[in-house]
Amino acid sequence: MFTGIVTAIGRISSIEPRGGDLRLQVAAPPSLLADVRIGDSVSVSGVCLTVVACGDAHFAADLSRETLARTTLGTLRVGD
Repeated sequence: MFTGIVTAIGRISSIEPRGGDLRLQVAAPPSLLADVRIGDSVSVSGVCLTVVACGDAHFAADLSRETLARTTLGTLRVGD
């Protein structure tokens, strides 16, 4: 369970289907992402996801079928 402090709110910038799984890209303030690295855990809507790619103003995480089945992340749309 996520017990951290919310420090910023991002927006879904892309959703890429990957054979039943999804890659979720989230745009977030560069100041928040300055210390984010691949392998870090980031909470998205209360679900801890592992960063698989990151840039100056975004990070990406892969969502497995199991994650999609057990959370509401599958209902997210670009812009949320």
